Amino acid sequence: MDLTGTRISRRTFARSALVLGAAGLGLARAATPARADVLPAGSDWMGALPGGGYLSQLTVPGTHDTGSRYGGALTQTQTLAVPDQLAAGVRFLDVRCRAINGVFAIHHGPVFQQIFFGDVLNACQDFLAQHPGESVLMRVKQEYSTVSDADFAAIFAGYQAKWSGLFWAENRIPQLGEVRGRVVLLADSSGLPGIPWGGASTDIEDDYDIGTIFEIASRKWPEVSAHFDAARASADPQKLYITFTTSSGWGLWPQQAAEAMAPRIGGYLGGLNAAARPLLGTVPMDFVTAGSVQPFYALNFGL
Repeated sequence: MDLTGTRISRRTFARSALVLGAAGLGLARAATPARADVLPAGSDWMGALPGGGYLSQLTVPGTHDTGSRYGGALTQTQTLAVPDQLAAGVRFLDVRCRAINGVFAIHHGPVFQQIFFGDVLNACQDFLAQHPGESVLMRVKQEYSTVSDADFAAIFAGYQAKWSGLFWAENRIPQLGEVRGRVVLLADSSGLPGIPWGGASTDIEDDYDIGTIFEIASRKWPEVSAHFDAARASADPQKLYITFTTSSGWGLWPQQAAEAMAPRIGGYLGGLNAAARPLLGTVPMDFVTAGSVQPFYALNFGL
């Protein structure tokens, strides 16, 4: 498979005035745009922030299993494609890569999601070229393949060379100004460069295996709200808090879990003093919409 040239196509690579809405999955959204006169559009919210703050000092909406749009109720976690997620304000992508024939195919378990890693990188490259004040955090994880860390890293290195300059891959939490226009790599494989997933610079809540809807109230939401509280209390710029609001299990599908979490998330956000710019860290979600993303990035502006 040829890794030369400037771009790889798919063909080449075989956020107090919030109410719960019905669109998407009813995650917190504004009845009308929150202070639309001062709140930037989802595509440019980072560009309106000063560059001296660390990424860990922002509230960053994201997607869990970013590319998973196919496979039915057990597998699907998103409806928006990557370009639409970025335009809506998503700035964390959870990218699951199956190593196959020297390239990365995007999978959720055994289900191929009809895009390749190159498609994701093209979407990020195009978006950042048009919105150079933005940055994207990207978790890269091996999914549904079992090649060695070294082999996985070698395939990734080909992409990194191909999309030269796109990745920021140092092992530290950067300031926003350092990484505008770039993808910050969160390495969920020991052979990759970047910020190690689960390492000293990250604090992650991802209790995803929730068996039934009843465990949302007794287990998942207490964990999520406690982690939000911890992110708000943190004073360490070199600690990135990542809180997955997502879950599924033997008797719980992702969409059901998202619907059960929505009023709890909306209630938590509605109870915050937004003017104090509370920090919630990075928040990957399922079935995002522009309306569900906006309340999170609005916190960075005291809205």
